Amino acid sequence: MGVGTSLTLRPGVPMGFVTGVPYVCALAVARELGARVAWPHSVVSAEGEPLVHVDARAGYDEEGVFVRCDLTWEAEKGLDGEALERAAAQGASAWEQAYAAGRGVAGPLAAVLGDYFDVLLGMGEGVEALRGDRVVARGTLAGVDVWGRATLRLEDGRELELAPEQARLRRA
Repeated sequence: MGVGTSLTLRPGVPMGFVTGVPYVCALAVARELGARVAWPHSVVSAEGEPLVHVDARAGYDEEGVFVRCDLTWEAEKGLDGEALERAAAQGASAWEQAYAAGRGVAGPLAAVLGDYFDVLLGMGEGVEALRGDRVVARGTLAGVDVWGRATLRLEDGRELELAPEQARLRRA
């Protein structure tokens, strides 16, 4: 059975940058667990076993823009929800501070992209892009840009950029 925690963040970044929240939260949770990130923002073991799913939804209320970040995992993993929530909040705060210091103006992931690459599972390896359960492309995970789009180098040498809402990736 799945368990989880939820936190509401109000990052001081441009509204268009709130798409970076699940990435920075996944990065922070992966660091907390000594784990990896599977594109776009799931926390996995070094072998790719799912550990924590990160999901985020933005909204607007009387206080301004907010992002609700949900962290979920299987109960048998025995993870400390408070520690994961604290790590996610601290990661988001550090990201916000990096943006305020001018290190993130190129895009939502600009300030953390190097760290994200360091923990990204499958970088430089063969992957399949799936829509539903159908494979729509095969190639090598060649990169992720400052907007969170994955770049695949296809078998024929072309490159394909994918946003998280277009497809998901699995290791080939």
